[in-house]
Amino acid sequence: MLTTAIITVRNRSEYLNKCLINLAAQSSIVEEVVIADDGSEENIQALLVAMKDKLPFAIKYVRQEFSGFRVARSRNNAVLCADGELLIFYDSDIIATKNYIKMFQDSIKKRLFLTSYPIRLSAEQTEKLTISDIEQFNFDTVTAKQKNKIRRQFIVDRYYNVLNFIKPTSKKKQPKLRGGVCALFKEDFFAINGYDEKFIGWGNEDDNLGKRLYRLGLNGYNPSFNEYPLHLYHEPFNVNGFRANKEYVRSLASLMRSGEYRCEFGIDNRFQDDPINYDEIKK
Repeated sequence: MLTTAIITVRNRSEYLNKCLINLAAQSSIVEEVVIADDGSEENIQALLVAMKDKLPFAIKYVRQEFSGFRVARSRNNAVLCADGELLIFYDSDIIATKNYIKMFQDSIKKRLFLTSYPIRLSAEQTEKLTISDIEQFNFDTVTAKQKNKIRRQFIVDRYYNVLNFIKPTSKKKQPKLRGGVCALFKEDFFAINGYDEKFIGWGNEDDNLGKRLYRLGLNGYNPSFNEYPLHLYHEPFNVNGFRANKEYVRSLASLMRSGEYRCEFGIDNRFQDDPINYDEIKK
């Protein structure tokens, strides 16, 4: 099964460098990585060209101009040029344990999407991690308390996973899809018309995608117990938890209750038509 990792990025090229180094050292190597650039001012393409001969997978780069944090559109851009049957979504500030990719590949089944829950590293923990640590999966800085939080989330998500099978009409559709640490089949992504591109600004686009996958008839599953992602610290995009799309979510409420799973503006009906630049980084 051909696997594509999709990595969203906006600046912070040093984090993308760490993410790619970690991805290249995984026990199972993806065939392809698509970098979805939401209008970085930093030269992300130059970094990819400099790294290309050290990476064991094909690299594609797709960029849109910045116009208000359009991660939904950016991820759709990437999926449209992805060759993989299985899509594994990353953010550029994510690294992971050694068998993280293998965990997703081994766990995916028809009628499932996969999600995980990241350990959020502190600024001090992030600063202590060297490139060698990231490449060799030396995450001794992670505390027992942080690992236990991951395992508690696994148990909670497993409960809801079973509940969804027993009671498909349950309104509590969990586990929650988390956009930068999830996986699903490309055919399911296309079936719901991908991300809703009217989500502009921080927040809720992944919640909406997950809810529509449930309405399609999929069940969510969190396989992340011993293998997990780690979120490198940075200042938050949001201000005091403010979600720019709160009112748009409310406007979708009746449509979502009706069971509709396809968004109006997505893969096959783009919301905006500003230029998208694509390049295949040749070795």
